[in-house]
Amino acid sequence: MFNNIPKDTKKIIRVSTYVLIIIILFIGGFFTGKSLKLLSKIAPETQLDKSSIGLDDTIMDSEFLNNKIITLALFGLDRRSKDEIPRSDAIMLITIDTSRKKIKLISVMRDLYVNIDDVGKDKLNHAYFYGGPSLSLKTLNDTFNINVEDYISVDFFSLPNIIDDLGGIELDIKKYEIDNLNQYIKENQYLLNISGEHVIKEEGLQILSGIQALSYARIRTAGDGDFERTERQRKVIMAMIEKAQSISPLKLSKLLEKNIDAIETSLSLNKILSIGANLLLNKYTIEQVRIPFEGDYDDGGKIINDIWYLTFDRNKTMEKLQNYIYNDILYSE
Repeated sequence: MFNNIPKDTKKIIRVSTYVLIIIILFIGGFFTGKSLKLLSKIAPETQLDKSSIGLDDTIMDSEFLNNKIITLALFGLDRRSKDEIPRSDAIMLITIDTSRKKIKLISVMRDLYVNIDDVGKDKLNHAYFYGGPSLSLKTLNDTFNINVEDYISVDFFSLPNIIDDLGGIELDIKKYEIDNLNQYIKENQYLLNISGEHVIKEEGLQILSGIQALSYARIRTAGDGDFERTERQRKVIMAMIEKAQSISPLKLSKLLEKNIDAIETSLSLNKILSIGANLLLNKYTIEQVRIPFEGDYDDGGKIINDIWYLTFDRNKTMEKLQNYIYNDILYSE
């Protein structure tokens, strides 16, 4: 499929492919290794049915139409096997703004009370369970009136292997996080059949193993609940990016080959090439936010039919999110 590709093009493919491994399309650098055959596993022959995911031409501004602003959805899947139907345990929008040279990581609260086609009102993360990435994309596009055309799905429980292969990542552990973190470490060790001593004993900046980092990203009850949880997930991603930039091409090549089955994407080879070329030739800054923004959701959420949901002001959130993605206007209190 990828025979006779020029050498420079192969470099671009390698950049983009490794980026998928660490969840966000940004590393920067040249790589060597057997990436082309592996790429065929994640670059599909056919794309998503664009008519089924709620795209709206009326909101596409000139920069969007010229492919200067690309927004992808990242789904961290909570499943233990390929046969299990997953929910999206983590939901993030990744905007690559090529005109402003920015990458925006936008965490989306998974418990948002939204309308899901043919399902009704439910939690946002349940859309993946009912209809996979297509229904999840449509729910995101319909809820926020944005245009997300592609997705990357990563098995959340594959992260320990990837992080361990990177040599661990550096994170700053707060004192109030330790008890809850250790509870998750114990639970995840049991679920994933991981042995060894991984208990966190003290606060502060330290190197975390894969199982420790996964457990850190899943903390829910310490601090500000799910809101702070999304911040931890972004911290894990940023730490993976920083660590991957310091790893040798050979080691990254082996990491890719070992973990490629954990990744699924609708990105075509051509789109990977286009994104990779742009990231390769330009220096990007990375920004992080969470939606809904402060003041645009109901404190404490709401119990509906004995189930807790995060209810929010859809119109305010939609307007601010559109301004941030397309006009680079960031809401601040």
